[in-house]
Amino acid sequence: MSYRLAAFADEISTDIQVQMDHLLENDIHLCAMRGANGKNVMEFEDFQIKLMKTQFHNRGIKFSCIGSPIGKIKITDPFEPEVERMKKAAKLAQAFETKVIRIFTFFIPQGDAPQKHKSEVLHRMKILADTAKAEGVNLVLENEKDIYGDSADRQLEIIQHIASGHVRLAYDPANFVQCGQDPVESWQKLKKHVVDFHVKDVRASDKTNCPAGQGDGKIREILKDAFATGWQGYLTLEPHLSAAGTFGGFTGGALFKTAVDALKGILTEVGAK
Repeated sequence: MSYRLAAFADEISTDIQVQMDHLLENDIHLCAMRGANGKNVMEFEDFQIKLMKTQFHNRGIKFSCIGSPIGKIKITDPFEPEVERMKKAAKLAQAFETKVIRIFTFFIPQGDAPQKHKSEVLHRMKILADTAKAEGVNLVLENEKDIYGDSADRQLEIIQHIASGHVRLAYDPANFVQCGQDPVESWQKLKKHVVDFHVKDVRASDKTNCPAGQGDGKIREILKDAFATGWQGYLTLEPHLSAAGTFGGFTGGALFKTAVDALKGILTEVGAK
């Protein structure tokens, strides 16, 4: 019944020095590397990777995952570039000394029924999973609005199709709210596959992001159940309190502390260690 606290540090600032300052001020020693210095992690050059890793490690911060955008393309887009990006992401994971890559499960064209694209999604996800395994890395699949796996049932379908222990789930309650899914029901269906909890909350009424426990993500209820049943994994802050978009979000330093304090308050309530 334990957790490890992490954060997407580009929620704080594009400047890695500011990122590190605020992570440490909030007693967070794990960074989910999604971007820095105005670049997405997939755009980093070799010298930047070495420099950033050294700077983070020198301040006692390591990396929980590579927060890649792999799979955040239309299912009708060419697939081969995503396979190559997976290979690149694996090299990034090795360089940053993590074995985990966050990916997505393809956008469905507007107006199409998701089931129309089921076979192609499952085919592609199996290839990405096999590629990751060959490269020696693990995958976590995140639920996101308008992708095939934006419902708990389809996330479960993908996991069962891949059927491999090196592919698990990152659970984002706010994204389920955005998709009209009940976050508790979704959690109950998926929890045995979840290894990373993306901490983001949202009000269903106006789709505004808010600190954990202040929206309709039922984070308090879910975490209470998680720790009561022995769940262990990462709690990764991704608050999106200042801005939220399809390919990222921003919070800023002051609101990041607000987000951390809200989560820590819930963790105290539910007796997490």
